[in-house]
Amino acid sequence: MQRQAGFTLVELLVTLAVLAVLLGVGVPAFRGSLERQRISAAIFTVAAQFATARNSAITRREVVSLCPSPGGEGCAEGLDWSSGWLMYGGAHRASQPESPEAVLRHFPPPGHASLRVHSSTGRRALHFLPDGRSAGSNLRLRICLGGALRGEVVVNNLGRIRSRRLPGWQTCDG
Repeated sequence: MQRQAGFTLVELLVTLAVLAVLLGVGVPAFRGSLERQRISAAIFTVAAQFATARNSAITRREVVSLCPSPGGEGCAEGLDWSSGWLMYGGAHRASQPESPEAVLRHFPPPGHASLRVHSSTGRRALHFLPDGRSAGSNLRLRICLGGALRGEVVVNNLGRIRSRRLPGWQTCDG
């Protein structure tokens, strides 16, 4: 009698059961890792775009401003930066671009559509002066995911941009 090579039905079912348990444990951990990566990428993107605006102000020797702008046409009135922002130049700290030619760039929203970006109260725009400073109070952009505060980007009066990722146990107001 010749022995046949291959798997039995019992061996196949045991293998599938082990695989299902491993996937059940691994997928939630992967999801959390993916969310942390999205937050880190959004924080890095925002900080890099703010650094670009600061560098533009220094090299152009003029005020360069950033403001929330959903469509790239003009500045929005609110504190929600989730739909992207506008970078524009001008001789003074204008709340809107003086002309379409003053618009230097429109930045799209940072990262995933479920991310929300809100600025601190009282700072609807960010202005970098020709020496790189950002006069006024500090600007704090809060980056939220699922109602939890997950990161922030802060620009101080000297124009220094700092960012950090947060654990996510604080609620995101705004």
